[in-house]
Amino acid sequence: MPEPIRKLAAIVFTDIVGYTKLASDNQSKASALLKQQRDLFQPIVSKFNGSWIKEVGDGLILTFDTVTDAVNCCIKLQETSKQIDDLDLRIGIHQGEILIEENDIIGDDVNIAARIEPFSAPGGIAISNKVHDAIVRESEFTTKYLGKPKLKGVGQKVEVYCITSHDLPKTDLSQVSAKLEPEGFQWNVMNTLGVAASVIGLFMLINFMFLRIGYADKDETPSIAILPFENKGVEADAYYAYGISSDLITDVTGAGLIRVASMGDIEKLDYNNLENNELAKKLFVRYVAKGTLWKMDSIFQLSMEIFDTKSSKVVYNKRWETAWKDLATIKDDLSDNILETLEIKILQDPEKQIVESNPEAYEYYLRAKHLFNKREIKDDIAISRDLLNKALKLDSNFVESKILLAYTYRVSDNETSLKHYFEALDISKRLNDKKSELTVKANLGVIYSDLYDDENALKYLIESNELAKEIGNENSLAKSLKALGSFHFERRTEETRFYFGEVLKIAKKLEDNKRICSALNGIGLIYWIWDGDLDKAINAFEESIQYAEKMDNYNMAVTPASNIAIIYNNQGKYDLSQKHYKKLLKHAQDTGNLRSEGFLKLFMSRFYQLTLEYDTALEYLKSSYEINHEVGRNRWRNIALSEVLFCYIALNDEENIKKYQKEIDDLGDGFHTTQSYDWLARDLFRIGNYTLASKYIEKQVDIETLNENVDVLNGLHYSMGVYLLYNGDYEKALEIFDTLIENAEKDGEEDSYEFQLFKCLAMKNLELPYDIEILKALIEKEESGNPTWKEKMWHVTALELFNLLGDRDYINVAHKELDHLFSYMTPENREIASTFPIYKAIIEAYNRVLN
Repeated sequence: MPEPIRKLAAIVFTDIVGYTKLASDNQSKASALLKQQRDLFQPIVSKFNGSWIKEVGDGLILTFDTVTDAVNCCIKLQETSKQIDDLDLRIGIHQGEILIEENDIIGDDVNIAARIEPFSAPGGIAISNKVHDAIVRESEFTTKYLGKPKLKGVGQKVEVYCITSHDLPKTDLSQVSAKLEPEGFQWNVMNTLGVAASVIGLFMLINFMFLRIGYADKDETPSIAILPFENKGVEADAYYAYGISSDLITDVTGAGLIRVASMGDIEKLDYNNLENNELAKKLFVRYVAKGTLWKMDSIFQLSMEIFDTKSSKVVYNKRWETAWKDLATIKDDLSDNILETLEIKILQDPEKQIVESNPEAYEYYLRAKHLFNKREIKDDIAISRDLLNKALKLDSNFVESKILLAYTYRVSDNETSLKHYFEALDISKRLNDKKSELTVKANLGVIYSDLYDDENALKYLIESNELAKEIGNENSLAKSLKALGSFHFERRTEETRFYFGEVLKIAKKLEDNKRICSALNGIGLIYWIWDGDLDKAINAFEESIQYAEKMDNYNMAVTPASNIAIIYNNQGKYDLSQKHYKKLLKHAQDTGNLRSEGFLKLFMSRFYQLTLEYDTALEYLKSSYEINHEVGRNRWRNIALSEVLFCYIALNDEENIKKYQKEIDDLGDGFHTTQSYDWLARDLFRIGNYTLASKYIEKQVDIETLNENVDVLNGLHYSMGVYLLYNGDYEKALEIFDTLIENAEKDGEEDSYEFQLFKCLAMKNLELPYDIEILKALIEKEESGNPTWKEKMWHVTALELFNLLGDRDYINVAHKELDHLFSYMTPENREIASTFPIYKAIIEAYNRVLN
């Protein structure tokens, strides 16, 4: 059999619209249509140097060596299909790596191409961002950005466009059954005009991912690092050593009150060249276990030693020689020996099943686990699945193989993953394997949570929590509590407090510094976002940082430290905010962490924009743009680009305005993948350019409306209403605020005094009667529930409340905020800022009150 060939190719999937119905109505006509398609299309594909891989039902799979050939061929196919009755095609194109095997192609990029095709309009062509990047510079092609398809588990960024030139129809997303990922910020904060809302929105994703991590010391809690066994045999046998080590970590972690360094943390270190004491210090453990494995034909020689860094001596040392068929048994002996040495009470069922009767199945499992965990190319996943299926064919009760098989699908194909997890659940129940049942239910809970199936998510998360209690496994209990906390945090329910508190208790009991750090960050977010108790929030974040510093783990400190910087920035404590940012930036640069450096420079630029130090702001922004472009973080790249444009607008630099506007235009729909226009509009509003602010916020609203991003639209509509009001479009502003008030009532939410304030202002400018009593009642309610609410008020709101109600407290609040900002400016920049319309109005109103 010839060896498979791996190559880069443009992959094309086609589908005939309505073919299923045609086949059910007239089978002979449907068959004739497929023959006609084959006869017409094969010469065209050949002309454009394409390969006719196969026909799948009514669809085709084609490959091309170049994107240009693929696109031009597909345009020709659509032109030709128009001449044939019932030959109405959808076409999708993607570029990626394929594995050619026995006249077929496989690989994740093939699957992506298949998922791009449903986004095509009938008679149209949908393309991925890789294809778009290859043709976007060609003047003959125009495209339209559609969004990011839901392709969970795909490591690469995937965006989908449709080609709109060459008389090809645009895709109507309302007619597409395939789903897009929601884009933009997913944190629903009402006031998106101030720095706080946008920055909070951007950091919520980082914080949420931070809440899902966990692990690490002290003598009272036994702690160990089990290093990957050293393979003394041939390289091809490395999977035995890796797989047994990985299984040992899992078994020992689940045994009882013990902390075990994760394989991921160990592999970050050059563990082969570090002394035991240094390893223990970096991994925050007391014991270090090392072993060797040597396979000679069907015989294994194994050795393992456990080193106690406190007493500086080896406390366990043993060697084995065993037959291949007994390898699984030896692995279980190893885990029991570790636990006995560390005097850990074993909580697992002594009747636990092992796979000693199926050594071949265990070998397939070890190979699959090694390949999947070390995967470098996407085909490694498919091969891992094949090995696991072979293991299960030999032993249908091999629950660990079934669980790993389910996990390989978890982020790419929820339906298949659920199927395998439920089969694993049946096996674990049949074998009375509580540990496996717990693992399965925990994963089911996370999948259903990701699918927003709250009923099933809670069911399985709670059941996994109960199993952890029953088994008495503190590690699993902490994991299940964290999963429940994350579930409730996403849904903003009060149970979050309890679960994060419980995680913190267990983490401190285990001296698990990573988990402590993560839990404290989550608790800090609750104080900050939910309670508005900034002092408690800062204390929690600072404590989180202290635990990160104990571990010398810079990455764990980034999120809580950034949260503190944002709070200080929102409070106007710019000196403290910049101090935190500069410290973080130095760490990022010292450690070569480009991803952190890119977004830190973006946020540091905010201070210099607010204080009108545009040259310094541009240095940070341009560097942020280049870094984020390099590391492929388009969200930050696009926002940095929009902020560069703002700085040049503020400087009235026409040449650079044209230059960077062209850069944005050249990005095309790819620029729409973030809320960059929102940032740009907010900054333009601040300096009094209401016309451009209105223009850009309307662009952002159009994008989010197209993407059906409901969570973000309320805040954007509020911003748009304010900008239009200041731009003199009172009728449209009034319409927006009426709609916002009406929607709040429909959703059972309380009316907002800000909605009513700006509605009254619009009506006043239109010389219409307005009911100021509604506004006063809302303000009175706000005051009774939050005595310090005025101090946190946006200066624009305070100014307009003063103008409407005449209460000098409001203008004092606005002027105090403005005076504080001006204290950070040079005298020259204060003079410039004093001419900005809103700043000028605040100063004039304040002076009137004084006089």
